Amino acid sequence: MSSSTEKLQKQLDQVLWLRGRGPVSYDYGMWVDTTHALLNSAYGEESSQATGFLEIVGEGSEARGWGLPLAPTNPWGMQARLERAEAYLRTLLDVPASTG
Repeated sequence: MSSSTEKLQKQLDQVLWLRGRGPVSYDYGMWVDTTHALLNSAYGEESSQATGFLEIVGEGSEARGWGLPLAPTNPWGMQARLERAEAYLRTLLDVPASTG
């Protein structure tokens, strides 16, 4: 059985795949929902880790990716949210950013 840390690392590892797909709003939405559920499980629903993640990706189905546009120049577009979410997970897992 995987630990919470291993599950969150798996979510972090999926960011590159998401970027390679655009990201596609459906895949991004599934990723956000799964990541948030893991944070709830690992830290608690009202934890700073879980609520902090929602502050980055937004609350509600549309804000969390379901139908959200890529909007590369918009700080609240899907690409910018994914970038912030990746940095946030790296911080939680204490994983340095890749240089590649």
